[in-house]
Amino acid sequence: MPQHRRSRPTRYWHGSRASLTRPRLSGWTRATPVCTWRGVGCDAAAGGRVTTLRLRGLGLGGGLHTLELDFAAFPALTELDLNGNSFAGDIPAGISQLRSLASLDLGDNGFNGSIQPQIGHLSGLVDLCLYNNNLVGAIPHQLSRLPKIAHFDLGANYLTDQGFAKFSPMPTVTFMSLYDNSINGSFPDFILKSGNITYLDLSQNTLFGLMPDTLPEKLPNLMYLNLSNNEFSGRIPVSLRRLTKLQDLLIAANNLTGGVPEFLGSMSQLRILELGDNQLGGAIPPVLGQLQMLQRLKIKNAGLVSTLPPELGNLKNLTFLEISVNHLSGGLPPAFAGMCAMREFGLEMNRLTGEIPSVLFTSSPELISFQVQYNFFTGRIPKEVGMARKLKILFLFSNNLCGSIPAELGELENLEELDLSNSHLSGPIPRSIGNLKQLTALALFFNDLTGVIPPEIGNMTALQRLDVNTNLLQGELPATITALENLQYLSVFDNNMSGTIPPDLGKGIALQHVSFTNNSFSGELPRHLCDGFALDHLTANHNNFSGTLPPCLKNCTSLYRVRLDGNHFTGDISEAFGIHPSLEYLDISGNELTGELSSDWGQCTNLTLLRMNGNRISGRIPEAFGSITSLKDLGLSGNNLTGGIPLDLGHLNLLFNLNLSHNSFSGPIPASLGNNSKLQKIDMSGNMLNGTIPVALGKLDALIFLDLSKNRLSGKIPRELGNLVQLQTLLDLSSNFLSGWIPQAAFCKLLSLHILILSNNQLTGKLPDCLWDLENLQFLDLSHNAFSGEIPAAKTSYNCSLTSVHLSGNDFTGVFPSALEGCKKLINLDIGNNSFFGDIPIWIGKSLPSLKILSLKSNKFSGEIPSELSQLSQLQLLDMTNNGLTGLIPRSFGNLTSMKNPKLISSVELLQWSSNYDRINTIWKGQEQIFEINTFAIEIQLLTGISLSGNSLSQCIPDELMNLQGLQFLNLSRNYLSCSIPGNIGSLKNLESLDLSSNELSGAIPPSLAGISTLSILNLSNNHLSGKIPTGNQLQTLTDPSIYSNNSGLCGLPLNNSCTNYSLASDERYCRTCEDQHLSYCVMAGVVFGFWLWFGMLFSIGTLRYAVFCFVDGIQCKVMQKVSCINQFLSRGNTAQYL
Repeated sequence: MPQHRRSRPTRYWHGSRASLTRPRLSGWTRATPVCTWRGVGCDAAAGGRVTTLRLRGLGLGGGLHTLELDFAAFPALTELDLNGNSFAGDIPAGISQLRSLASLDLGDNGFNGSIQPQIGHLSGLVDLCLYNNNLVGAIPHQLSRLPKIAHFDLGANYLTDQGFAKFSPMPTVTFMSLYDNSINGSFPDFILKSGNITYLDLSQNTLFGLMPDTLPEKLPNLMYLNLSNNEFSGRIPVSLRRLTKLQDLLIAANNLTGGVPEFLGSMSQLRILELGDNQLGGAIPPVLGQLQMLQRLKIKNAGLVSTLPPELGNLKNLTFLEISVNHLSGGLPPAFAGMCAMREFGLEMNRLTGEIPSVLFTSSPELISFQVQYNFFTGRIPKEVGMARKLKILFLFSNNLCGSIPAELGELENLEELDLSNSHLSGPIPRSIGNLKQLTALALFFNDLTGVIPPEIGNMTALQRLDVNTNLLQGELPATITALENLQYLSVFDNNMSGTIPPDLGKGIALQHVSFTNNSFSGELPRHLCDGFALDHLTANHNNFSGTLPPCLKNCTSLYRVRLDGNHFTGDISEAFGIHPSLEYLDISGNELTGELSSDWGQCTNLTLLRMNGNRISGRIPEAFGSITSLKDLGLSGNNLTGGIPLDLGHLNLLFNLNLSHNSFSGPIPASLGNNSKLQKIDMSGNMLNGTIPVALGKLDALIFLDLSKNRLSGKIPRELGNLVQLQTLLDLSSNFLSGWIPQAAFCKLLSLHILILSNNQLTGKLPDCLWDLENLQFLDLSHNAFSGEIPAAKTSYNCSLTSVHLSGNDFTGVFPSALEGCKKLINLDIGNNSFFGDIPIWIGKSLPSLKILSLKSNKFSGEIPSELSQLSQLQLLDMTNNGLTGLIPRSFGNLTSMKNPKLISSVELLQWSSNYDRINTIWKGQEQIFEINTFAIEIQLLTGISLSGNSLSQCIPDELMNLQGLQFLNLSRNYLSCSIPGNIGSLKNLESLDLSSNELSGAIPPSLAGISTLSILNLSNNHLSGKIPTGNQLQTLTDPSIYSNNSGLCGLPLNNSCTNYSLASDERYCRTCEDQHLSYCVMAGVVFGFWLWFGMLFSIGTLRYAVFCFVDGIQCKVMQKVSCINQFLSRGNTAQYL
């Protein structure tokens, strides 16, 4: 099939034009001689008979009977010319009675029906013109027997080739045109036998096969050949070179292949060559530069792959060049400056590179159109462009140009269309652009233009279209823009513009398209924006507009698309909008509009999208909304709407998005919604809906998103939800009063589901065995229900996609879920507040490499903490609070990569963090905190910390933990940790909360703790700490004495016991006490040692050895006594008393 065929224009024939017949022929009366009538010609030599009737272009209508002609009464008529009127109906057969007729021209009318074969009886006919009518059927073969016919034009009808087999050769024909008909088949044979044809036009039909190779022999006199817009295939015949008289060759829009033949360069007489819209491929032959007579060269969309031959610059008579939509590469040859007669230059949609040669604008004084858009040209726009003074169209858009717009463009006083969009231009819009008073369209969008829109724009009085969107423009819209009395299209969206819009914009003009989107405009919208009642597109979303909407909007019935979302508009919505029969898209979300919804919205029957989210609209949804049968997207979320959800919404058969969330709707969910078979998204969350989930929702087999969370729904989850096999994005039934088991038969079918949230209900029973069959599931939240039993095992071939699992707040039992071992994408795992038991598996550190959050709190896990957890390089939050863990804190925790370096702490998607995804619940700074999250938040910065409190961990706090400089909280309370607090704890520079309470820690509080400037929560109570509490820096702000309570050896602020009360005597007594204690320990150790030594002597000799051991043991006890006493004393910070 041809790639481009011209569509037949629709012809409208207005019967009212028949009323023009009498006024145009007012002189046709019996009172005047016929030969004086308008259009009538008589010949005295023929006895005064009428010989010509010329009524061309008079606007006559109706049928030929309107003229009341008796064809038999005109035996001498040689010419009948009715061209360019509005005649309709059949061509009467009686026209064949005009035996002397030599020229019949009925072209450019509205005749219909078939061509009468009796016309073939007009033996004197030389010219037959029936083109541009509505004639149908086969072309009568009798026409081929007209013995004198020379001009045969039946183009632009609906004629077929059914009678061609009976056609005779037409040797007298020199002009034959059958273009734009319904002629099918191969090249007509009778034409090849009509050897005197010089002009042949068979374009815009469905002829197929090869182009005849015998054309030069059969039609040697051809000067014009047009076979465009057919389905000819194969190569361009080499034999065409023998058509030595051919001047115009048009074979575009076929299926020709084989490249542009070089022999065309030898057809020196060619004036027009059109080969485009074929599948030629290959290169442009340089020999085409030899066609010195060529005036028009068009090879558009032909699959050419080459560079531009400089030889084409030799075409000095070329006025039209179009080689667009190909794969040409390389630069634009400066030799093209030799095309000095060029008027229209088009190379758009290629891969041309390099700079645009400036000589192209200086060497073609007649240039009126220059189009090189959609290429890869670089460099600046040549300032010499200002020398092409006759230029009307300049299209340079979608290139890789740079620099600023040259001021010389202002010298193109005849310019009508200028498009420099999407070309990486920078700098200001030149003020000289105001000189372009003939310009109707200015497109500068998608650049990096800066500065302001110059006020000189107001001088461009012919401007109809101004588009400067997506730049870096600043400042206000100039007040002079109101002088553009022809302005219809204004687009300034996606800039940095501010200020108010000129209040008179739109006054006295017919604006059609206005876009202020994504700027910082403020104030009110102009009151006159739609004064001309032509406005169909108004977008002002995401600005700072305020006040009420223009009153004229209510009566603007032409509105088609309106976006005003993301502003501060106020006022009653019913006063702002009325009945808009053409409106298809309306978004006024995120404003402060009030009032109630009018039933008039039901008459806006073409609406496909209606969004009013985030306003203050109250009242009920009118039942009339059910009449907006074209509606596809309805959003009323975040308002103050009340009442029930109308049953009539079930009539909206095209609806695919329904968002009624965060209102105060009550009552049941209408079962009629099950009739909306195209629904893909339902969001009714955050209301007061009650009753059960309708079974009818299971009929919505196109649904991919269902959110009924935060309502008062009760009863069981319908098993019919399992029919929603397309459910993909979300199923959220959380925060209701749902009960019973999860229906296994339903959820096993939801194989495409990504997010499943059933948290905060009253669901019970075991989890379905098929849970792990949902291999596309990424987010699972079953927290805060009453589920029990063990987590089902996964099948061996389980392909886990989970990134977040929340099972907390249930009564699950068993060991750590082994099904999670294959979940290598898991980021967030929360199984806290259950009854899991046994050891924490070591495979967590190896099999869950993406884990950032691990919460095992409030379970019954036992055994030691696996050191393999340190392999979790992305872990940022570890919570093992309230379990039965024993042993030591692994030293390897000091290698937790994301906690070591604050720069590695990443953000995490909200849905991966919290089961209730508009808030975060965690133990933070000593108490449970709830962090509210903005509705539109996408991700949060993750808290970083470790909580191991409430276990039975023992021995020292590893020094290696002090490597975790990214920690924000550390909670090791309620364990059996001993030894002293690591002296380098001050290296935890980002620590905000530290809880080491209720352990057996001893020694002094390290002074480095005071250097943690971020510390705001500290608890060291219930230990055996001693010495003076460090002062200075952040610790001075922690004035609550309870954080140090139950440490009998501590002194200093904020405690009441001052360290100055500790005298040297008391210190000595303390030492003696220490000495006595250590002596007791040594005696006990000596007794034990002596016992085992005595026991050994029963088997050996060596009394002397025994005495030596006893002496050494006594010395050891004395030394250890003194060392211990001095260490205890020094750790209390009282060394100054000895100086």
